[in-house]
Order: sequence, then structure tokens, then C-alpha cells
Amino acid sequence: MIKPTKCVAMVRLGEKLPPWEKTFTTVDLMAYGAATWDWHRLHYDIDFAKSMKLPNVVVDGQAFGALFARAVVDWAGPLAFVARLSFKMKSMSFAGETLRVESEVTEVQDRTIGLAQKLTSGGRLVSEAKTEIRLPA
Repeated sequence: MIKPTKCVAMVRLGEKLPPWEKTFTTVDLMAYGAATWDWHRLHYDIDFAKSMKLPNVVVDGQAFGALFARAVVDWAGPLAFVARLSFKMKSMSFAGETLRVESEVTEVQDRTIGLAQKLTSGGRLVSEAKTEIRLPA
């Protein structure tokens, strides 16, 4: 069953969204690299990553945006439209780490909802985002 999309009347300023988590495996990162045509060895070659003194292969920064968007759409519903998403990378993330998206509603205006989001790994800040979605009328 498809979950219904929220309407603006259901959203409250300061509302915290349910946290959303994802753990990337090396296989996930290889598939992501194939889908985005990003073949940098840091994303799939563990020996290369370790030669760079890294603990594991690196999660592609583009994936952070996908996680932010996924957390919001899972909460808002399938008809929510991500109108704007900007994020800043704060630290690296590696295969095997559990990434956690936490989000809070910062603006409710007409059909537009503004959110502040952060991505963490074990309490360490990985990325921050500002996201706007539009809900159907």
C-alpha cells in the first residue's frame, strides 16, 4: 500500500522527522559508482583507500544528497516534490558506517516546507543540508 502524501495542515514548525539510517557496503558503493559514472578508486578499491591511509572505501559525497532527499520524501509521501536541496560536506564517510539523517521543519509557507537536516555517523557530523519541498494542493 502506498502511504498518503502529507498536506501542509499536517506539518508543524519545529517538527522533527523520524531519523533515517543507511549503511553502505562496498557493493553498494560500486553500484552507486556505476549508476553515476563515478569510477574513482576511492569508492571501490579497499587496497587503494588503505594506501591513502583511509580506513575503508569512501562514500561518494553525491550520495549524501540522495540520503537527505530520501529521508524527506519517506516522511512527506510520494507526491512531495524536492524543490531545492543544498548541502555542505563536513567530513568523510566510509563503507560500513551507519549514516543517520535527522531533520527538522524550519519553515511552513503556503505549500512549501523548509527543513534543516544533518547527516551523522556515530555522532560525528558528516554533512548539513537545507531542503525545501512542495506539497500538493
